[in-house]
Amino acid sequence: SIKENKFQKLVLADFLDLKNSVRFSIPHCLDNLRSHYPDCYVFAINNGKNHCFIGASPERLLSIKNSKLITDALAGSSPRGKNKYEDSNLAQKLLKSSKERYEHQIVIKSIFESLLGIGLNPKVLPLKILKLSNIQHLWTPIYSKLKPNIHPIDIVATLHPTPAVSGFPTAITCRKIEYYEQFIRGLYAAPLGWIDSNENSEFIVGIRSALISDNNARLYAGAGIVKESCSEQELAEIQLKFEGLLKTLS
Repeated sequence: SIKENKFQKLVLADFLDLKNSVRFSIPHCLDNLRSHYPDCYVFAINNGKNHCFIGASPERLLSIKNSKLITDALAGSSPRGKNKYEDSNLAQKLLKSSKERYEHQIVIKSIFESLLGIGLNPKVLPLKILKLSNIQHLWTPIYSKLKPNIHPIDIVATLHPTPAVSGFPTAITCRKIEYYEQFIRGLYAAPLGWIDSNENSEFIVGIRSALISDNNARLYAGAGIVKESCSEQELAEIQLKFEGLLKTLS
């Protein structure tokens, strides 16, 4: 489909169901997430009906403070190395990968144009590497001053879903996700956050996450597919993301 120019990128996710011998302890899981992922947004949302959505997301959808907005383009991944030398080599390989840079650029372009579309003047900051415990990502912060007539929820609605969790163009890839994925995403990859009375706010993207009920857990992980993707590598990326969650739940 990508070769036929039906879309440029598609993010497909999978799930992994776990059944524990005893009930999962949410505080214990959160404590593990905090210690394993100190640089991520650790969260837990309970619906009051014995379902808790938890995770450690590396991706900020937006942060607003004193009428200043910052959002992240986060796409393009590589494992961490076993030592500093190997880790540095993997990071350099990630930075030089045409496939990963292309996937990342799609996200930057979409976010930039979405913000332009609501009357903002975004600035793209320099490309960085975001290093987590078992994975590293291409990361580009995008900054803008806000206008007084734009509410944070309007920006959330404009940005979500970014190509980092759906693909591009958004309309067709959302339909493809419904067709290909054999489960309902629910809160997976959804915007999660808060707004205060001064319209300061922070929203993250609900990835690297799991839905827990008693002794059952459903883990979620996804990968972005572009024209240069290799199916085995995309599957390995999803398994790598599952491993991080499995460590915190075990």
